[in-house]
Amino acid sequence: MHEIALYGGAFNPPHAGHARVMIEASRQARKVMVMPSFRHPDGKCMADYAVRLQWLRSIVAHVQKDCAADICVSDTEQHLAAQQAGPIYSYTLLDHMARCLGIADHALALVVGPDVLQQLPRFYRGRELLERFAVICIDEQIGVRSSTLRERLINGEPVPPHWMAPGMNPLNYGLYAAHGH
Repeated sequence: MHEIALYGGAFNPPHAGHARVMIEASRQARKVMVMPSFRHPDGKCMADYAVRLQWLRSIVAHVQKDCAADICVSDTEQHLAAQQAGPIYSYTLLDHMARCLGIADHALALVVGPDVLQQLPRFYRGRELLERFAVICIDEQIGVRSSTLRERLINGEPVPPHWMAPGMNPLNYGLYAAHGH
């Protein structure tokens, strides 16, 4: 059991698959911290940070009852971004959280899917990340990706109800249809 699981991502937009990962991660850690990207390492264009925070807080409020551990949304990346230029990398975030929380590196886990797990060695300080911190890999269960969801919205196609995250108003997804993020 890990002390803290950090689940980061663009969440652009968040969907039912993200909610499922939050629930699964709560079974492997005493606390799950959901951290949306403030400045994405790949330079992704994302919906407003404050909007994504609000959406994630709503989702967390809806899934908490299904979680085995406490879960919260953290704006830590925004605070780190105020202290440094450029993107916030996973290694930077994990290092910061370990120091700030005063917990052992191995008690802190990064939550990823199988696709990201394969890419971790190529991340900024990826090998060091893998040596220093734990990783929780959770398989995709819903079969939806934010990119697919955005594409459907931009094309005016309906969103399957089982793709929508609990706590997300369907109108929230309209932001992507209107702006093409």
